[in-house]
Amino acid sequence: MPSDGQVQAWTGWDTLEMIPLSAPGQAAPLVLGVRIEVTRHLLMQQRCPCGHTTQAQAQRADDDALWPGVPIGEQRLLGPRLAAAVVHLCVRMRLPRRKVSELLQEWFGLQLSPALIDQTVHQAARSVAPLEQQLAADIEQAVLVHADETSWPENGLALWLWVLCCCHTVLYVIGARTKEMFDNALSPDFAGRLMTDGYAAYRSRLLRLRCWAHLHRKLRGLAESCDRQTAQAGKAMQLEFDFLMAAVFEARKCLEHPPPAIQHAHRLAQLRCLCEQHRDAPQKALRELAREFLNDWDVIVLPLHDPRLPLTNNAAERQLRHYVIARRISYGTRTEVGSHSIALLASIIDTCRLRQASATDLIARAIHAARMGLPTPTLPPIPLKLSTQSAAFAAV
Repeated sequence: MPSDGQVQAWTGWDTLEMIPLSAPGQAAPLVLGVRIEVTRHLLMQQRCPCGHTTQAQAQRADDDALWPGVPIGEQRLLGPRLAAAVVHLCVRMRLPRRKVSELLQEWFGLQLSPALIDQTVHQAARSVAPLEQQLAADIEQAVLVHADETSWPENGLALWLWVLCCCHTVLYVIGARTKEMFDNALSPDFAGRLMTDGYAAYRSRLLRLRCWAHLHRKLRGLAESCDRQTAQAGKAMQLEFDFLMAAVFEARKCLEHPPPAIQHAHRLAQLRCLCEQHRDAPQKALRELAREFLNDWDVIVLPLHDPRLPLTNNAAERQLRHYVIARRISYGTRTEVGSHSIALLASIIDTCRLRQASATDLIARAIHAARMGLPTPTLPPIPLKLSTQSAAFAAV
């Protein structure tokens, strides 16, 4: 180590930080808005009498094969808070990179290229990547998970955006629409109930629930068919299905009465008889829906035995709706890194929203920790209200 010698200051980089004009607890008058603060970092440089110079080096993370071309280091133009704000604008607000650049120029006179903004999003995703295991673990421990998928193009490649969500956690994954992809996202050892639509990849799960809203839409489509036989069959099946759905809602008002499967066994038998009658119908839509009912019959009728079970997969569809709109705006992603970044950051943001915590704050702290080589901060705790809700369903 150098001893008494000349101490020199080496001027590093400028960090652009987004901070509130008046923080809580300060005596300064309240001023609404934000401003950009420029921070100049200095790295120590010291010279020994012998002529040897010791100079501090900025922290830099090792390269990661999962994140090619995404460096993480202390020497960055954007500070953690501003980087997290950029992520919020791009992912949560669905703004294209060029519009984010325009917004920052208009509000703060800050010139950032779309390429730098895109790089910032990828670096933020790599910073929060260690939290993906915690998200998956929280999903695995849930007692009820909703699953759904929607198309997601990646540079012309037809991929799918999968969502797994419970009352306190959301996990997105972009990949192929295969059973193997789903099993990678949710372990086959998952012991909770799984609410899905009729996609065949879900059928291997034993504790599964079917979304009645999907079935109701398909029955209504049959009832509105231009083919006379299809419309008649669809109306007859829809009549029985609507009656059973109303019976479930009525049974929830007084759980002490016999379940609808017993009270209305004749209506349930009539619906199954109609499905058996049309399983080989010449009309494709009618035939396929009748067979879908029969293939999943035991799963579909579960709420008739226990009305406390949910009827719809709306939780997953609501989560996907935001990114369906994003897909129409952006036309998907162009690289594997871009797809992984969107899925990971969306998972963090939507999980924080469910847990009533600030995603921007968590992402900023994760970026700071990654740049300094520190452990990644953990996800916000699950609120007591959500834990109680989960425990109540576990008793069903």
